Amino acid sequence: MEQEADRGNYRDPSDKSIEGWNFPPGFHIYGWVGNDDAAETEKEESMRFRTRISAAGVSGLLLLAGCAAGKPAMNGNPEMPYPPKVAPKVEEIYHLPTGLKVSVDGLMEMLAGARMVSIGETHDNLNDQRVELTVVRELHRRFPGKVAIGMEMFREPQQEVLDRWTRGELTELEFLKASRWHETWGFDFGAYREILRFARENRIDVVALNPSRELQDEVRRTGLGNLPEAVRRNLPEIDESDPWQRAALRGVFVGHAGHAGGDGAFDAFYRVQLLWEETMAQRVVEYLASPRGEGKRVVTITGGWHVKYGFGLPKKVVRRLPMAYAIVLPVEISTPEQKEGRLMVTEVPEIPLLPADFAWYVPYDNIEEKRVRMGIRMEEKEGRLLVESVAPGSPAEKAGIAKGDELLALDGQPVKETVDVYFRVGGKREGDTAQVAIRRGGEEKILDLTFFRMPKPKAH
Repeated sequence: MEQEADRGNYRDPSDKSIEGWNFPPGFHIYGWVGNDDAAETEKEESMRFRTRISAAGVSGLLLLAGCAAGKPAMNGNPEMPYPPKVAPKVEEIYHLPTGLKVSVDGLMEMLAGARMVSIGETHDNLNDQRVELTVVRELHRRFPGKVAIGMEMFREPQQEVLDRWTRGELTELEFLKASRWHETWGFDFGAYREILRFARENRIDVVALNPSRELQDEVRRTGLGNLPEAVRRNLPEIDESDPWQRAALRGVFVGHAGHAGGDGAFDAFYRVQLLWEETMAQRVVEYLASPRGEGKRVVTITGGWHVKYGFGLPKKVVRRLPMAYAIVLPVEISTPEQKEGRLMVTEVPEIPLLPADFAWYVPYDNIEEKRVRMGIRMEEKEGRLLVESVAPGSPAEKAGIAKGDELLALDGQPVKETVDVYFRVGGKREGDTAQVAIRRGGEEKILDLTFFRMPKPKAH
């Protein structure tokens, strides 16, 4: 079965550039760890074949039954048993088990009975984060003081920083530095700003879901079975047995354009993805079982494939602590131009599971299309912030900034780290101006810079 997958959320744990390279949104690849790759590959291919034959057989029976009864044949499938009669429109919400369209209030009434609501996002679509904020806000309105947020965007060692943020002890810039946001996550903070501000304003706990970078790298390098005992003690309980998870994500992994990795690369992904999701599940359960989480419900915010079909985070939570949960998937309605360079078509087996409880249809709105940049690369060296390169035709070049310049201040505010510049520029829009203080050859200068949106690089 062909599916569109979004490149924006694939993150390769072996890539050090921004903590991961881009695979499809919401998507983190999974694989298989075992001693007999050939046997497992044969098993997987057999499952795919049987799945297609079974699907065809069932469709044939339904067709015959429809003819015999003089009624039109059914056209549902395991993922969408009640397909909408007309194409869904943006902001429509469908309850997939019944095929019924529901309002936001109706959705929230149904979510009110869940202790965990798992939302699977496309990281580069602002409307997905809007859905997340809406769910958090409406649950908080119904259950004030009894809602928490779990976020994939933070690692376990950052929990103390998150707690300081929600207590109101840090400014945004201090939070970005202390959490190492740009090194840890890499996506624009602006996409998550309103969610985190709402949490701080209402003293809502935010739980860091991902494991430490050190543990992740160790698992990627050595595998789950070869870890030193001291490292093994820090592992969550890991279950490798779900065949549907492996088959679905293997299909996406293989279909990723330009990916040249073989079974070894796939196994490395698999190990880290299992570590991620099992750690997420353990973090959710430990929080809910703690005094801080007593009587609360949690909204988890992760990439879509961590929750789609339920065999990722939801199943791993329920294995530890049975609870009512619901999956909400924002579903993108976008133009071919918006999909270009982001989406790829992959073939995955038909999975006999609903992808979610609710599908919330949203337009595509990328924060990258709203951002402006100076057009420079920077490096921190010996306590100084230096311009490493300047993009041709950029605002920086037009302002006279050159390679080797030392950046001193933006609009009178000192800049000593790259995050200082990201933060100051992040508040700018097209047409805004800034005064950039630099030092060049021992001489300090102030240059006037006007921001504009640089042309988007063409996809190759």
